[in-house]
Amino acid sequence: MRKLLTGAAVASATMAMAGGAIAQVTNPAGDATFDATLSPTKVGTSTKPKWHSLRTNLSVNKPGTTVETITLSLGRGFKFSGKGFKKCTEEILLSSGPSGCPAGSKVGPAGSAAARLEPGNIPLDFVVSPFVADADTFLFDVDSTGIDIHDILEGEITNRGRKLTITIPLALRQPIGGLDATLTAIDATFSGKSGKHYIVSSTNCYKKKLAVSGRLGFSERQDGAVVPEPETLTEKVKCSK
Repeated sequence: MRKLLTGAAVASATMAMAGGAIAQVTNPAGDATFDATLSPTKVGTSTKPKWHSLRTNLSVNKPGTTVETITLSLGRGFKFSGKGFKKCTEEILLSSGPSGCPAGSKVGPAGSAAARLEPGNIPLDFVVSPFVADADTFLFDVDSTGIDIHDILEGEITNRGRKLTITIPLALRQPIGGLDATLTAIDATFSGKSGKHYIVSSTNCYKKKLAVSGRLGFSERQDGAVVPEPETLTEKVKCSK
């Protein structure tokens, strides 16, 4: 986890120097942090939308919890979309991995995730590769760098493109022998272009800020731990017209 977060910090700093805007928020309990990085910061218009790279980085320290859904929400003027991109399928990813997907179907570069198996706090590290399934669906190929774990997450785009809900299947929430996995970090960048179609685009910037929210929805666990209420972290990233 330390390597994951350190790498994210370096990459965020690099993007900042390249003209991006970074924001970070920590929840009151101090056990979850959410970063959002937007580049470029200048937005488009309704007649000429603009492409953006949006990086989201979440770190969590909540032992005894298991995340089932991660929801990213964008403020007015911004949206996610897979329209106009080539497509990949869950079948291809499960059989051939990311190399089997056609060129032009990427949602962004490969990211990373980390978790712990409980009890025992056994660390798990993953490479997460995002692809377009259709105009309103992203797929995330999740492949462990250690223990043999490989599965697919599905992300559904709703609310006219402003919300992306990623569901973590039971096979990843309890990946080995029914042991519960606790998410500790996830780092993802949404940054694709296909002609005039963009994975993340803008048409406006309200009050010179883009609100980016990360919401965690928790699930029941094999060990019977109390399931906490969903938690949302929201930060506002600078943007300009």
